Amino acid sequence: MSGFRVAKSVYGYYLVLVVAVVNISMASILVRMALGEGVHGFAAATWRCIFSSILTWALFFGFHGFRPSFSFKLWDLVLMAFSGVALGFHFALWMHSLAHINVAASVTIVDSYPAILALVGRLLLLESYSVPQYLGALTAIIGVAGLSTASYTGQLAPPGGDPVYGGLLAFGGAVAVAVYFTIGRAMRKKYSTVEYTAIVYSMAALTTIVLSIAWDVKLSGYEVKAWALLILLALIPMLGGHTLVNYVLGRLSLLASTVPILGEPVGATILAFLILREPVTLPIIAFMAITLSGISLTLLWERSTSRT
Repeated sequence: MSGFRVAKSVYGYYLVLVVAVVNISMASILVRMALGEGVHGFAAATWRCIFSSILTWALFFGFHGFRPSFSFKLWDLVLMAFSGVALGFHFALWMHSLAHINVAASVTIVDSYPAILALVGRLLLLESYSVPQYLGALTAIIGVAGLSTASYTGQLAPPGGDPVYGGLLAFGGAVAVAVYFTIGRAMRKKYSTVEYTAIVYSMAALTTIVLSIAWDVKLSGYEVKAWALLILLALIPMLGGHTLVNYVLGRLSLLASTVPILGEPVGATILAFLILREPVTLPIIAFMAITLSGISLTLLWERSTSRT
């Protein structure tokens, strides 16, 4: 019976991850639409984090009351603050890269982070991964890379963009998100999802505000449609995406919690087809299947390990 309860619980976390990936997949679509409304990538990241931190603190006080007893350790607060800084850089660098390189290439580069996390989880967090999990992560990365190649239409960069600069920005975003997930894995063993995300999202907001001011990015004066898109960025891919991933981080391994996010390009491709009418060819479908099979392999072996 205990094995059944564990398996049932793990399947519940997988369902949470599916919802999170679907919501995160909306990010690139919403950002590109916001860029079309004259919103700079840094500004999109800033307002996404500001709105998310406000909503998360509202949840925090809703759960703990308006006189909560804070029990954060100083070193943990430092780590959570650093995680927030990394998240802020991830959003700012990745969103700005979309102005210099196409969505497929940008998402492929920024989603290469599982290769970093596989090493970090094994060497730093001392987590034990099986060979099928490593193969699953590698398969998913290959699928995402192939999906990017199959999606390439000859326009590597938007008008006025610099693909090399955009690629570097996206890679910087990959390193930053790897730091964010690594710290999250450690902190979520000690603190609730709301406690952790309230601190992290606030620091991410401060980081993106500083970056926007340093780059002289306009943070106001937008039309109603732009503000609506920025609010949706906070509600859907942030609270409905990253917050759910942080919830699962406290319950599954680092690799199993984060590899499924590689399904984002798959979801983004489907949404781009439905919303932006971008074509979906047979090679694209094939690489989408490869990506999903790699994710499945990583998660199925996690379930087997959890049962044991």
